[in-house]
Amino acid sequence: MLVRSLIFFLLSIFIFSCASKKDILYFQDIKNTNITTDISFLTIQPGDILDIQIKGLNPESTMFFQPSALNQANLNLENRLIDGYLVGEKGQILLPILGSVSTEDETTFSLASKIIKRLEPYVKNPSVNIRVINFRVSILGEVNSPGTFTVLQERLSIMQALGLAGDLTINGDRSNVVLIRNENGIKKNYNINLTSSSFMNSPYYFLKQNDIIYVQQNTTKVKSSGIIGNVGNFSSVMSLLVSLFLIFSR
Repeated sequence: MLVRSLIFFLLSIFIFSCASKKDILYFQDIKNTNITTDISFLTIQPGDILDIQIKGLNPESTMFFQPSALNQANLNLENRLIDGYLVGEKGQILLPILGSVSTEDETTFSLASKIIKRLEPYVKNPSVNIRVINFRVSILGEVNSPGTFTVLQERLSIMQALGLAGDLTINGDRSNVVLIRNENGIKKNYNINLTSSSFMNSPYYFLKQNDIIYVQQNTTKVKSSGIIGNVGNFSSVMSLLVSLFLIFSR
């Protein structure tokens, strides 16, 4: 009788610790949600490294502002990081001839417009292209390929970032993903529920420089780790109990 009760107890644990579709499916309410994601771009932050490409009707005139302009096409990312413009702690970059330029509250597009205006007395029909080349995000926890990733695109959504990390494992808690973000020198934590599409309208859908995403273990994984361990261990325990039941029931 004791063996039967123990088998029933372990079977109950196994059944209730199994994950359901509700635990692992993304965007479960997406049919009922209107997505109005903000299309704003990254705001430049202190510590960013900017790749600034300056061109004009007369290429020779731009060399005073970008001495390595003729070689830019041949530079790889590592060299661009070395030759890029580092944004100082007060949000300033220092350009040849133009001097100090503030990047505070600027996107790459608005900063390019500001530099173009300052170039107009020196360069005919100037154009400026700016890119943040040290935009990194770290993805940790229950993902298939955790790590720190450097991206060159102007915007990166949390789903794109998780794609870089190989998606969540079956043991990842999709309802409580933690986003750690530095805001004005203060680390802040935000919880994101990937099973609901509402987060796609939040300010956390697109990531910022140096964001950290941590995927916690789901309840099923925690329970199985604490009681039985895994399916293999469970099978071994069940085999032993069945054998004991057959022996004592004779």
